[in-house]
Amino acid sequence: MIVYVSTLFFTMLVLSFTKDTYVNRINVTYKIMYFFIALMLICVSGFRYYVGTDYYNYAKDYYLFKNNDIDFLNQPALAIVSKICSYIYDDYASWFLIMSIITVLPVIVCIIKRNQNIKLCILFYIILGCWHLSFNIVKQAAAASVLLCGYVYLKDRKLKQWFFVCILASTFHISAIIMFPVFFLIDNKINHKRIVLVLLIGIIVALSYDRLFDIIVVLKQGKSVVSEYSNTKNNAVNFLRIMVNCAPIIFFYTLNRRYKKNMCKDFYCLYYLSFLNAVLNIASMRSVYLYRFCCYTNIYNIFFLPLLLELLLKKERFIKYIIISFYIIFWWYDLYKGSTTVEYNWIFSR
Repeated sequence: MIVYVSTLFFTMLVLSFTKDTYVNRINVTYKIMYFFIALMLICVSGFRYYVGTDYYNYAKDYYLFKNNDIDFLNQPALAIVSKICSYIYDDYASWFLIMSIITVLPVIVCIIKRNQNIKLCILFYIILGCWHLSFNIVKQAAAASVLLCGYVYLKDRKLKQWFFVCILASTFHISAIIMFPVFFLIDNKINHKRIVLVLLIGIIVALSYDRLFDIIVVLKQGKSVVSEYSNTKNNAVNFLRIMVNCAPIIFFYTLNRRYKKNMCKDFYCLYYLSFLNAVLNIASMRSVYLYRFCCYTNIYNIFFLPLLLELLLKKERFIKYIIISFYIIFWWYDLYKGSTTVEYNWIFSR
C-alpha cells in the first residue's frame, strides 16, 4: 500500500503548485510538473512484478506474440508492441513498461489539452481507480486510453473519425469496437427517448449473461479464464464500487438546478457517457468478467466529475471537498481489498 499512497501523495503535492489556467499550461515549469506526474504513474505501473489479475498470462502472451507473425485480425497492436520490445530488451518486463506508457501518457496528454481543471482530472484518474485497475486489464486499459483520445470526435459528431478511433482501440482488445454504436446515443440535449434506449441496453445485458458468455467463449476460443469468470455467483462486483461509479450521474440529478444554465455540447456528451456507464455498471454487477468492459465508459468520468464540481456555487464548495474525500477513502478501500494489487512488488526484486 505504501507505494500507492506515496504516489497519490506526491501527485497531490505536485498539483498543489500548479494552477488551472491556459497560460499556465504552456508554461515550461508546469509542463515539467505534469510530465513528472505522468512519469511517476508510468514507472509504478510499468515496473511492477506480479501485480494484477492476469500478470502471468500477459507475460506468456508477450512471448507468444513476439514469436509469431502479426495477425491483423487478432490484436495486432499487441503483436507490434511485443516485437518492438523484443528488439529493445527481450523480456516481458519491457512489454509491461511500454504498455504502461501507451495507457497512461495519452490520458495525461488529453487532460492537459482539455483546457479544464487539470488538477481534478488527474486526481480523479487515480482515485476513480482507472489507473490501478489498468494493472488487471492491461489490454482493455490501453484500448480505453485510445478511446479517450478520440473523445473530441465523439463530442463534435465526426462519425468517420470516431469509427477509426474504435478500430484503432480494437487492435489492443477486440471488445473496444462495442463503443462505436455509442456515437448514436449521444445528443446535444437530454433526450428521454435515448435515455430509455440506454436503459433497455442495460436490461438486455443484465438478462443475457449466458448468451454473452457464449459469444466470449467463441472469441476467446474456449479459454479457461472465461469459464472461471462466468460463474457469476462467485464473482460478483463489489456493490460499493458500483455505487461509486454511478455517483456522478446521481450527483447530477441531485443538483440538477445548478447545471441547467451551464449545459453545452461537451456537458451533454459526458452526461450520456456517464449515464451509460452507470447503467452498464449495474447491468454487469453479477460478473467481474463482464464488468471489465465498463472501463471503456468509466474513464470519461475523469472529465465529467470535475465538470460537475466546477459548476457548484462558491457557497457549496465544501461539497466538492467532501466528495473528493469520499473518493479518496474509497480508493484506499478498493486497493486494500484488491488481492492482486494490495501488495506491490517491483520488477527489480524478481
